[in-house]
Amino acid sequence: MKSPYLSIALAASLLLGSFSTKQLSAQKAAKAPTIRDAYKAHGTDLKVYDEHLTFLASPFLEGRLPGTRGMEIAKDYVQHFFMKAGLQPPFASGQSWRQDFPLRGVRGVVSSHMRIGEQQLVAGQDFHALSLGAGGQAKGELVFVGYGIQKGAGSYSSFAEGDDLTGKIAVCLRFEPMDASGKSKWVKRARWGMRAGFAYKMRSLLKLNPSAILFVNPPGAADPRAKGLMAAATGGRTRGQLPVFALSDAAAEHLVKAYDPQQRSLMQLRILADEGRVFVPLGVEGDVSAKIGFTGTKGQNIGGLLPGKGALADEIVVIGAHLDHLGMGQFGSRSGGGELHPGADDNASGVAAILMIAEKLRKEYDAMPAEASARSILFLAFSGEESGLNGSRYYTRHPIAAVAKHAIMLNFDMIGRIQNGGLSVSGTGTAKGMMTWLKPVLDRSPLDLKVRKGVMAASDHFPFHQAQIPTLFAIVSPIHGDYHTPRDTADKINRVDAVHAMRLYKEIGLAAATRQARFEFARGGQQQQRQRRRGRSAVRVSFGIRPGSYDADEQGVFVGGVTPGSPAEKGGLEKGDRMVEWNGKPIGNVMSWMRFLLQAKPGDRVKVTVLRNGKKKVLEVTLQGRRR
Repeated sequence: MKSPYLSIALAASLLLGSFSTKQLSAQKAAKAPTIRDAYKAHGTDLKVYDEHLTFLASPFLEGRLPGTRGMEIAKDYVQHFFMKAGLQPPFASGQSWRQDFPLRGVRGVVSSHMRIGEQQLVAGQDFHALSLGAGGQAKGELVFVGYGIQKGAGSYSSFAEGDDLTGKIAVCLRFEPMDASGKSKWVKRARWGMRAGFAYKMRSLLKLNPSAILFVNPPGAADPRAKGLMAAATGGRTRGQLPVFALSDAAAEHLVKAYDPQQRSLMQLRILADEGRVFVPLGVEGDVSAKIGFTGTKGQNIGGLLPGKGALADEIVVIGAHLDHLGMGQFGSRSGGGELHPGADDNASGVAAILMIAEKLRKEYDAMPAEASARSILFLAFSGEESGLNGSRYYTRHPIAAVAKHAIMLNFDMIGRIQNGGLSVSGTGTAKGMMTWLKPVLDRSPLDLKVRKGVMAASDHFPFHQAQIPTLFAIVSPIHGDYHTPRDTADKINRVDAVHAMRLYKEIGLAAATRQARFEFARGGQQQQRQRRRGRSAVRVSFGIRPGSYDADEQGVFVGGVTPGSPAEKGGLEKGDRMVEWNGKPIGNVMSWMRFLLQAKPGDRVKVTVLRNGKKKVLEVTLQGRRR
């Protein structure tokens, strides 16, 4: 069947694209560069990669959440191009392109009800039940509580000693106190601080024991999320055993004007809350209920098999990338739900690569002489990765051939935001002699490769490693701060270097498939991963940085991002710093830094020496307790 996706992807690609200005600078100054110029400069591979990437990250695919229409379209797209590449269906004895597996669905609203006074509100128009709450039924007087912040900057608090919400329904503003322009009063280097988040507000409000919570948008906020009715997924995971709702702007305004004892507007109450406590019983009873449940769904891995040749044909090389992402942020979002998470880098960038490699390697196999010997290559687009490596784990337990027949697994996850050529290639310690075999291939790449022996546990290669299959994993290094947020968009993808990464792994895949000797599995890096997980679970303090690299061979800890409102931000750490000393003692790498954190306790003041722009700078950071 003729696919409609090609024309859509090409049209979209004419509007979107992030290409290296270095290559485009050769264009005449009088002529504005076009996407066609970039295609000409970098060849057909760039055009094909761009088309795949742009389509897979399109809002039309709804963030590729399993169980959604967008994910079904994405699976059709991958299957179409596996077929077009001349691959064969690998599942159900060669009869199916898809491997079904059970996948627990996302939490959603089964039913909801809201009455305020004599007014019956309409679900989806006036309110949404939120997955922040576990659901239930509640009746009680509505109380406006401002921003719902227990302890803010300086002496700020939304509450006074003795305030109690037992048997009451709290009406709470989103975000935090703001200035006349609608921006935070408390933070300057980020949009909002940590107290603006739903997690903090829920903890603060639950201490006062409300029977239900209604969140409302503060009028005048300089945040696009403060317009319209919040989606049911807003806020992410469940944070309280009570019903939690969002009111529409119109419903919230009507509520306040109708029942505030002084008939103030919501804006007037917001301005008061910007200064401090506003605790206003509204004198009207609400009757609310919500039923929240999980929707079961079926996950599907999409596969395509390139049959091998000669004596090696019954062995398998797996080349994979996960296709799924977070949809509207129903879970796993680092910025809260309710907005589209396109997942351009995570992991449209990797799926685009395996689609191209499939076609290229099929041509390589077609050109081999009749007496050639080469392993079969199984291309897999996994589902359920974001919810716990479900698709890859299922495959390793239900493979198309014995696990012992699987020679190696190559995995892509986030190869599209390469900065300064930085790409991590990890897992070189998972087979004896792998680095010696691999080095000539790596040396030919124009990328700045960060080669690591250890195994990262956070993507689909890890179940293969657990099944004692050697693995190689590609991911950008350093990792950017847009992953798992709505900011992971197609316009930010470095298509030129992503194509370099694709070509590198195509060469690795071909070399692995034609290597006469069998790889011998080694447990490289597995113990390191166990130690890292144990270390994180035992740490009692919060610091607030995201390491940009976990390379055991790198000195110090590269700061890939700083959490707004965290001890690190308050102490002056910045993205791009490299932490080299902790209270005067050298930081060897992330693991040695973890040992310092294990010894620390909340309230400790530590002197952190960082390298910034080539110069040492000593910062003082006060550690906070870790939230569990």
